[in-house]
Amino acid sequence: MASIDTLLGLIDENEVIQLTQEMVGTPSITNREGPGMLNFLKRWFDDLGIPTRVIPVSGDRGHFFAEFGATEGPGRYLFNGHQDTKPVEGMTVDPYAAKIVDGRMYGRGACDMKGAIAGFLCSFKALVRGGVTPKGGLCFYSDIEEEFSGPDSFTSLVEKDMFDDYKALISGEPTKLEIHIGNMGGYVTAFEVTGKAAHSGVAHKGVNAIHHAARFIGEYQKLPYSLETNPYFGKPTINFEKIEAGEWFKATVPDRCSICLDSRLIPETPPELVRSQVNGLIERLKREEGIHVSEVDPPKEWRPQRGMQPASSIAADHPLTLKLSDSYRKALGEEPKIAALPGATFAGVMIRRGLPSLICGPGSIEQAHTEDEWVEVAQLYKAARIYTALMSEM
Repeated sequence: MASIDTLLGLIDENEVIQLTQEMVGTPSITNREGPGMLNFLKRWFDDLGIPTRVIPVSGDRGHFFAEFGATEGPGRYLFNGHQDTKPVEGMTVDPYAAKIVDGRMYGRGACDMKGAIAGFLCSFKALVRGGVTPKGGLCFYSDIEEEFSGPDSFTSLVEKDMFDDYKALISGEPTKLEIHIGNMGGYVTAFEVTGKAAHSGVAHKGVNAIHHAARFIGEYQKLPYSLETNPYFGKPTINFEKIEAGEWFKATVPDRCSICLDSRLIPETPPELVRSQVNGLIERLKREEGIHVSEVDPPKEWRPQRGMQPASSIAADHPLTLKLSDSYRKALGEEPKIAALPGATFAGVMIRRGLPSLICGPGSIEQAHTEDEWVEVAQLYKAARIYTALMSEM
């Protein structure tokens, strides 16, 4: 069996870059991914002699699996990278050119997360070329609708218990190659503030719902949960994303105002704690200031429903964390940074189902979904080295 150093020497840096560019140049917008990425992935694994299967969904889309070694049993490891990307409207760079400028590759999906997929593909190739057969089994899984959270996303397979037999999961979502032990939770909801309508010429006769909403937002930001902190997750975030009120053509004091909130949570701030503090605030404002606020379902065009999820993570000294950290050192000769991801991922869902999971991928979430999405080219090769070192010992 080839040594780790030999396997790392089998990774072609230019090939990792070229693969990323080819995938960025393959449109796969969420909810309309098409067959492009499926065909690309199938050709790659067919050339390696690794069996593949597709679980088709509506249209010409599907979930892709490639299984190296054992195809059943509890000793298998799962590696995940989703096919789909955010839409391209409004981008300031050519979304499909994958142009490299000053060490950055620009394009939709370069960061989130086709760069990581390229790393996974090159790692499987290194293992095959090095004659390494995994002891338990390695499965590459590429899902659709991850960015859309639609009915055909990974949740449709999770509900069928299709991932329960695996030993652990590695997600390649962008972390700047930091090892992220989990995801922040979320308190995603909406509030309606009510007032009293009046003509703008006698505004003092009405009760302005926007003014009361501003008061509510200001007091919300002082809630005790906002002050909590965690060494890996940092602080919770409070983001009022959308506000609507008033009708400009009526010259009227607005009697209603809706506010949409996306607050990200850490382990010390479970949704039940947050909701208790929010309810206390609503009751206090009504009692002391006559401000009427109620929690309501979000507008469908903003979010399909309320979302209340706790933060999910494994321990920083979990055997999987230690294993990936060791592989990182062998691959890069550096000490990894352990942190947590503010976004929601497949890994967070699986942690809640009891499957040990970690997130480690090239690029930063700060560049994901942006108008000029990019990934640092040097991180692509580094990711492939990390994944190869890890797979070689599974």
